[in-house]
Amino acid sequence: FPEKPPAFAKPGFYPGEGGDSLKPGGLMEGRGAGGKVGRAALVLLFAALATGAAPWTEGPGPFRVRTFVDEIDAGGWLHDMAYGAGVFVVVGPFRILVSKDGVHWKKIHAPARMNAVEYTEVGFLAVGNAGTLMASKDGWDWKRYKVGQDLEWDLFGVAYGGGWYFVAANEGVILASRNLRDWVELLRDEDMTGMVYGNGRLVVGSLWKLHVVEPERR
Repeated sequence: FPEKPPAFAKPGFYPGEGGDSLKPGGLMEGRGAGGKVGRAALVLLFAALATGAAPWTEGPGPFRVRTFVDEIDAGGWLHDMAYGAGVFVVVGPFRILVSKDGVHWKKIHAPARMNAVEYTEVGFLAVGNAGTLMASKDGWDWKRYKVGQDLEWDLFGVAYGGGWYFVAANEGVILASRNLRDWVELLRDEDMTGMVYGNGRLVVGSLWKLHVVEPERR
């Protein structure tokens, strides 16, 4: 999986790693009524930030948008997210963010940069660098597992089905395990783009092709 900023990101701007700062003078310039409106908006904005609440803004059509920055302490790029067991789970660098309502978030420490998360029939599975795999049934309590022995695997995708755990690692490697301890290499494709499990099969996407993996029928 290529590691690059999303297309909509500003070049050189990495949330949580410096980047833009909020400057009162940059929000509204003007005199008279315009200046009063600007100052009023500024007061409301800082009041919202002081109480830990991000303000809502009008969005397209019948929607409105609320953007969280300081409230969540993202630490950098938030790489993936999933929903299940009544909670949202978002993964990023050395942290897992969990919320019931998408507004109030709890930060849970992770031992590595986390790259992907999925909700499966066995609960949440999250994977990251240095062979880190974390599992949780409810999104709040996590248990750590290690894939590999010598930190050789950075993990970028995860799936579960048919009693098997699957992880996508660097160099396009797919590994499988039944117990999260013993892993077998299923295939290797450096152009791999993603994978999904369903109907007894693991389907892996790549450049110009698909791999379909299923248990041998005896």
